[in-house]
Amino acid sequence: MTMQIVSVSSKGQISIPVSYRKELSIKEGSQLAIYSDGENIILKPIEIPSEASLSAALARAREYAKEEGLTEDDLKKAISESRKARKELA
Repeated sequence: MTMQIVSVSSKGQISIPVSYRKELSIKEGSQLAIYSDGENIILKPIEIPSEASLSAALARAREYAKEEGLTEDDLKKAISESRKARKELA
């Protein structure tokens, strides 16, 4: 892993060095997720999935649900339980 030093502008902006932009295929308009653990900042390039890839993922999920015998009611119950658990953590 290499390291380079960058400066923060008065507007809180940084420039990502060209070498990293090329390595990670970051172009103008690319989106990055930013994470902090209170001491470090991590930038991660993200790609918005295409409609075709989302459709393919949905088809795989439906096939899996069918193979496992899951119903729409099972899904609704899982969503409800997840939302309840999330509220309890907040």
